Amino acid sequence: MLGHVMTTALLIAVFFAIVVILYTTVRAKRAKRKDRPQDMEVRGPGLGSRQAATTMVIMLVVLYVVSIPMYRMMVDARKETMLEGLWDKSSLLLEVLSYTAGASLVEENTDGFELIPPWIVAVPEVFFVTVVGAGGDVVWATSDPDVLSKIDTDDLLPGVSRLLEPVGPRLARAGFDPGAPAAGPFSEPEFVFRYTSRRAKQFVLFRPVSYGGQTVGFVKMGICTGLIEEKIRSHVGTVRRRVLFAALVAFAVSATGVLVQSSVAAMRVRKLLNHARLALGTTKERDLSRLEIRIDGRDEVAVLGNVFNSITQRLAKTAMVTSGLSAGKKLQRKLLPLDTDRKGEMFDFSHKDTGTTIFFAYYEEAEEISGDYFDYRNLDDRYYAIIKCDVAGSGIPAALVTMQISTIFRSYFWSWDSGKLAQMSELVYMINGFIEKMGASKRFAAFTFCIYDSETGEISFCNAGDNIVRIFDASERRIRSIVLPESPAAGILGNDMLASMGGGYRVHKLALEHGDILLLYTDGLEESRRKYRGPVFDGHTSTVGVNRIPHGNYIAGQWGEELGTQRIQDIIAAVANCSAYRLHKWHTPDGKEEFLHFDFSSCRGGVEEVILALAAVEKMFRCYRTDALTKDDRVLVDREIDAFLRTHFLEYHGYISYAEEYQGNDTHIYYTNLKEDYRYDDLAILGVERK
Repeated sequence: MLGHVMTTALLIAVFFAIVVILYTTVRAKRAKRKDRPQDMEVRGPGLGSRQAATTMVIMLVVLYVVSIPMYRMMVDARKETMLEGLWDKSSLLLEVLSYTAGASLVEENTDGFELIPPWIVAVPEVFFVTVVGAGGDVVWATSDPDVLSKIDTDDLLPGVSRLLEPVGPRLARAGFDPGAPAAGPFSEPEFVFRYTSRRAKQFVLFRPVSYGGQTVGFVKMGICTGLIEEKIRSHVGTVRRRVLFAALVAFAVSATGVLVQSSVAAMRVRKLLNHARLALGTTKERDLSRLEIRIDGRDEVAVLGNVFNSITQRLAKTAMVTSGLSAGKKLQRKLLPLDTDRKGEMFDFSHKDTGTTIFFAYYEEAEEISGDYFDYRNLDDRYYAIIKCDVAGSGIPAALVTMQISTIFRSYFWSWDSGKLAQMSELVYMINGFIEKMGASKRFAAFTFCIYDSETGEISFCNAGDNIVRIFDASERRIRSIVLPESPAAGILGNDMLASMGGGYRVHKLALEHGDILLLYTDGLEESRRKYRGPVFDGHTSTVGVNRIPHGNYIAGQWGEELGTQRIQDIIAAVANCSAYRLHKWHTPDGKEEFLHFDFSSCRGGVEEVILALAAVEKMFRCYRTDALTKDDRVLVDREIDAFLRTHFLEYHGYISYAEEYQGNDTHIYYTNLKEDYRYDDLAILGVERK
C-alpha cells in the first residue's frame, strides 16, 4: 500500500517539476525584451527552477527507494515479534496444562480439569483445549465447541468418549516421539514465524502429559492467528502513517532548502547575466569602465564575477581603441574624394564628369584600419593630379603615414602652374624623404602619381614601387598592362642615396585615346579572398592534386582562393563588350562548384559600370549562405552596388532574399540572412575615362 502512495507522490512531484519548468519558460518568453540580442535572452526554464525541479525529483526518488524497504522491514519485524509472542504464550499454556493434567489422568479424576476455561481466557488466540489419555483417543476434558463431531458418542462422556482420529497415530506419522525427554509442543500444520498472506490461520498444538517419567496422555490446543492479523493491520497503518509523515517532512525541509539554495545560486548567476547585458548594451567606453559586479564568497561564481570584471575593463580599453579606430576610419574616408548625400553621409563611390573626362572611384574599407589611399584634384580645368597609394602594413601607423601623404599631396598643389609639370617628381621625393626620415621599420609606401592632360589625353607618370599601369584599350576592347621602369617604394632609401646611385624617380608619359579607361586599384581587389567550405560550412583545405587542372590555378593545401587577375580581366571584358559573366567559386559546402551569373548586355561599357561591376562581383565573391542564417547575419552594401546587382545579377532574388534599411544612413542598406568572408585589405579602385 505504501508503495502505491509513494509512487503517487513521486508522480505528483514530477508533475510539479514540469509545471515549474513550463511556468518559468513562459515567464521568460513574456519577459523577453526586443532591445536585447537573442543570445542574451533566457530561452527556457531558468537555472534555479531547473535545479530545484531536478533536485526535488531526485529527493523523492531517494525517499521512495529508502522508505519502502524501511517500511517493509519494520512491518515484517513486528509481524515476526507478534507471532513469536503467540507461540511462546501458547507453549507456556500447554506446559501448564500438561503439568496439571498429569495427576488427574493417573487418578482418572475429572475434577482436576475445571481450571481449563480460566487458563484459556489468558490467551485469547486459543479457541479450544482437549485432554486425552495415554492412548491418545479417550477424551477426559475439552473446551472444543465442535467436540461432538469428533468423538464416537452422542454426548461427551469424560473417560468414555473416544476421538474418531486418535492423537497418537497422528504424532507417530509426523515423526513426533512423545517419549523423548522434555518433548516440546508439536504443531499441525507447522507453525511458521514468517507472516505471509498465504499462511494457515489455524493451528493445532500437541504436547504429551508426563507423570512419573511416563507419558500418561496428551494436551491438544487449537490457536487462531485472526487477532494477530488484526493487530498487524493496525500496526501497519500506524507505521505507514509515520513513515509517510517522516518522508513528507524530510521532503518539505529538503525542498525548502533546495529552493532557497537554488534561488540564491540563480540570483548570483543572474547578476552575472545582467552585468553581461549591461556591458553588451553600453556603447561609451567611459560607462563601460565604471561597470563592476560584486559577488560575495570565494566559490566558482565569485571567481567568475572577478573574471567578468577583468573582461569588462579589457572591453573598456578595447572600446577606447575601437572608438579611436572608428574615428580614424571616418577621418581616413574624409581624405578621399567620395560623394555625400544631403545629410553629409559618404557613399562608397565618387563620380565626376568634366565634359571631356569621367572620373569614377569606389572605396570599401577593410575590417581593420589600413593605408590605402587615392585622390584626384582639378588643377586648372585642364590638368588633373591623380594618386593611388598603398602603405605597407595596417593599423594606426599605416593610417598616420597615409594622412601625411594626403597632406603633402594636397599642399603641393595649392599653387599650380603648368611649369610644375616638368618638376612633378619633386612631390615623389618629398613623400619619400618624409617616410624615410620617420625611421619606422618596415614602413614604406608604393604609389602611382600622375598628371592627366584632359585636352590631349597625355598622362605623365612618376611611380614609387608600383610600376604596373592598366589601361582598357577601347579600340581593341581589352585590358593592356603597361610596365613602367622599376623604382623603389617610398621610404626605403633616402633621397641622397637615390641621387648617389644615379637612380631615383623619373617621369614617363602615356596617352589615353578617346574611350580608353585608366584603371588604378590597390592589391585589395586582386587579393580579395574567400574561404573554401566543407559540408558543415566549416573551413576547408583543398586536397586536389598539384597538376592544377581540377580547380584552375589553385594548388593543394590552400584554405581559400583569391579573386585574382584573370577574373578581373574577364569582368572588365564582359562589361566593355556588353556580354555575360559567370563567377566560378570553388569548394562549396555541397561538394560542388558554385556558379553565379551576371548579365552586362545592357551596359554601355563606361568606367562607371566597369568599376561598379568589379565591386559588385567582388562582394558576391566573398558572400556565402549557410543552413542556419538569421536576420542578425548582415552584410553592409552601398545602395549604388545594390542597384547594380539588382539589374545585372541574375540570382539576385534567390541569393539576396532579405534586405533592411540602415537606420540613420541613406547611403547604405543591409543584406540580411547572408554572411561575407573577412576583408583583409581595403578595396580602392579609381578609373579615368577619356570621352
